[in-house]
Amino acid sequence: MFGYVVQFCATCLLCYKIRKQQSIYGLSVDTQISFCVANVSRCIWTLDTRLVETWFAYGELVLSTLSGFAVLYYCWRYYHTTTKHATPLLRAYALTPLAAVLAFFFHPSDQWFSVQILVAFTMYIEALGLLPQLWLMKNMHEVEPLTSHYVGLLIVSRILRMVFWGTLFMMGEHFFQLFIADMLHSVFAADYLYLWCSKLKTGGQLVYAV
Repeated sequence: MFGYVVQFCATCLLCYKIRKQQSIYGLSVDTQISFCVANVSRCIWTLDTRLVETWFAYGELVLSTLSGFAVLYYCWRYYHTTTKHATPLLRAYALTPLAAVLAFFFHPSDQWFSVQILVAFTMYIEALGLLPQLWLMKNMHEVEPLTSHYVGLLIVSRILRMVFWGTLFMMGEHFFQLFIADMLHSVFAADYLYLWCSKLKTGGQLVYAV
């Protein structure tokens, strides 16, 4: 839950950046589409979990979904401000079916069709959805400060969620497939996380290149 709160804060930071600069230069539209798909998926399966027992969870989910759609609106409004997009293999239309296939075969349930497939799909599309943004930043060399903080907070949110999965494991509830999805997210962005933490410590421009 705290991981999603951090992600919501990151999305709010992104909205502030776009409104201030009136531009989405440096941002991956495919990443934002993937995250919105994940939020819609969460709106469905959350109703079948213990999270519905808390109003805080409802509030976070609603705010996260609204902020995600707000970013998509800004991406549509300022689409003319960017010409850079990820390679076709990392576009949302390629990542979404890949996440669905992974979720179908690797989900924490013994049943072929289960709500856990949707849970796994959410985790996988969030992990894969970060790739277009990382690809874009590597090909742009220097990363704009607010964008760097946005991506850094996303990675921190996944690390917090991994701690959550670890806590559940200690309590006897095993969700290894979901843990793997978040671990993949962290592995994909490990080099970026190192550079971001170094930048926070020393200051200066974040250079993220191949």
